[in-house]
Amino acid sequence: MKITNLKQRTNLMSCIDSCLLRQLICVAFVLVSVSGCGYSQKSLIDRKINSIYISIFENNTFVRGIEFDIAKAVKDEIISRTSLRIVQKDSADIIMTGEIGDSVQAALSQSRDNIVESSVSISAKIELLDTRTGRTMGGGASGGAAFIVDRGENVHTATEEAIAILARNLVNSLEEEW
Repeated sequence: MKITNLKQRTNLMSCIDSCLLRQLICVAFVLVSVSGCGYSQKSLIDRKINSIYISIFENNTFVRGIEFDIAKAVKDEIISRTSLRIVQKDSADIIMTGEIGDSVQAALSQSRDNIVESSVSISAKIELLDTRTGRTMGGGASGGAAFIVDRGENVHTATEEAIAILARNLVNSLEEEW
C-alpha cells in the first residue's frame, strides 16, 4: 500500500506519535509507581545496629522444646533477611528476649468420627534492648498453619510451618520497631 497523499502521511504520523506518547506515559507511570511504593531490598533496621543476641524464649505453653525451635527459626530468619550478625550477649548492640504466650491446636473440620482438618497457632512477644542507649521496645506476632489429615499431613509439619511464619512475623516486627 503506497501512501501518496500528504494528508494520509500526516494522519499516519500523528497516529504513530499518539501511540508512542501513550506507551511512554504508561512506562513513566509504571516507573513512578514502582519507585514510589516504598519497596526496598535492603534491611529496614538502623544501619548503626550491627549485632544482635537472641535469647531462648520463655515457654509459657505445655509444648516442650518449642522455645528452642522458635529461637533457631528467628536466628535463621535474621541471618537470611538482615545484615545483623548474631553474637554473644556481652557484645551485642541489641538483645532480643521473647515469651511464647500460646500454642493452640484446633480442629477446623471433622467428619463423623475423625478430624479432617486441623490447625496450629503459636503467638509470642519480644522485647528488644538497645545495649548502647538502654532503650527498650516490645512487639508481638503470631504464626499459624493448617494441616489436612487425609493428605498425610500432621501436627508436626504444621507446627514447623507455624514456627517459620511466626519467625518471619517477628523479624518483620523487628524491622518495624527500629
